[in-house]
Amino acid sequence: MKPPEPGTRTFRSYLIFWGGQLASLAGTNIVNFSLVWWITIQTGSALFLGISAFFAFGSFILITPVAGVLVDRWSRKKVIIVADSILAILSVLLVILFFSGIANIIHVLIIQLIGGMVGAFHAMAVQAIIPIMVPHKHLTRMNSLNLFAGAFIQTIGPAIGALVFLIFVGNMSRIMLIDIGTYLIAIVPAALVTIPAIHLKRPTEKPSFRKELAEGLTFIRDRSGLLTLLSVFALTNFLLPPTFILLPLFSSTYLALGDLTLGVIYLAALMSLQSASMMVASAVMMVWGGFKRNIIGVFVGIFFGALGMVILAFTPPGIFWVSAFAIILLGFTLPVANVSSQTIWQKLVPPEKIGRVFSVRQTVAQFTAPFSFLVAGILAQMYSIPLIFLVFGSTLIGVLLIAWTFTALPRVEERLKKDEIGSENHLDHSELEASSVEP
Repeated sequence: MKPPEPGTRTFRSYLIFWGGQLASLAGTNIVNFSLVWWITIQTGSALFLGISAFFAFGSFILITPVAGVLVDRWSRKKVIIVADSILAILSVLLVILFFSGIANIIHVLIIQLIGGMVGAFHAMAVQAIIPIMVPHKHLTRMNSLNLFAGAFIQTIGPAIGALVFLIFVGNMSRIMLIDIGTYLIAIVPAALVTIPAIHLKRPTEKPSFRKELAEGLTFIRDRSGLLTLLSVFALTNFLLPPTFILLPLFSSTYLALGDLTLGVIYLAALMSLQSASMMVASAVMMVWGGFKRNIIGVFVGIFFGALGMVILAFTPPGIFWVSAFAIILLGFTLPVANVSSQTIWQKLVPPEKIGRVFSVRQTVAQFTAPFSFLVAGILAQMYSIPLIFLVFGSTLIGVLLIAWTFTALPRVEERLKKDEIGSENHLDHSELEASSVEP
């Protein structure tokens, strides 16, 4: 049988938990801005910026399939609390290293590598509790609200991060204390609220990690429309990330013309504008409810995001407003694509399989991004950053138009709905016993 719809009390618990996570996100956003700028000043290298992103995000993607399977087995509440605690400890280690004056780029890369792995467990657990704590009729709006709040934090985060960096004159040991404090704020509500758990009947055989991981792959494989959707996102996540990883050097060399103080201000302004436009777009999606056909939202979001990348490529040196317009366009359209895609998946995947299916989904869609960071860093050592933006953005537009014209992507939702209706009577829900509340 299917689990009951989340009630009002459960939804309120989620909102309390969500508030703590937002506080943690705010601290991390402020500190990450300062850390990226610290790497930019210390190395002046696009390659090191690429390696930094590769370590942090690559380890996240590598561990995600494992995390997804284990999150379905373990207490999701405990996973979130333990993950937040470990991430806080990693920040403490950085404080000690910076305070002692021995911190270098290698230390930062190692901690980013470990943090990415831990973050995979945290992200999978958080994603897995949304559909069991938020009523399904509110999923699109809740996803939009998540993006809205995240975008608001990312709007003020760079500005605060730049201000903090300038006030503390780049003293990272003091700046890292912000991250530690906000992690503690996140742990408290996570420990206090009740999070529903999906309890399965005791299996006759010992659970097989390989089998459970294969279930996530099989679920997607048997729904060909999802494979098409994942392929588009995998290509998008290779062609779009150079915008973000090369933005610090683009701001300092092309916009600020080598003035580092002006460069950090321009970078903070661009990141805040991007996040502000994401916040507006998320608010629109939250009030509007999104396209009736979510796949249209996916197409519109990716297309105009790539167009923003192309416009960014044509920014004249020292002219800020052109780059600002491009970043606003890119930021406004990405939430449309992400919310639309997330809603398609959340409506389709059964709650007891969310961890393993979403982990496979995230791995397939995002495994290209770490390599994009490395490729962008290497290419930026040989070619101009605007040229990289132009080539990658134009290629993404071409790929999207080909997929929309020559594949079944425009009809993915209709195909998935037809597959579900045809197989509904053959699905076995006998393993699902009940949905209970975890203390």
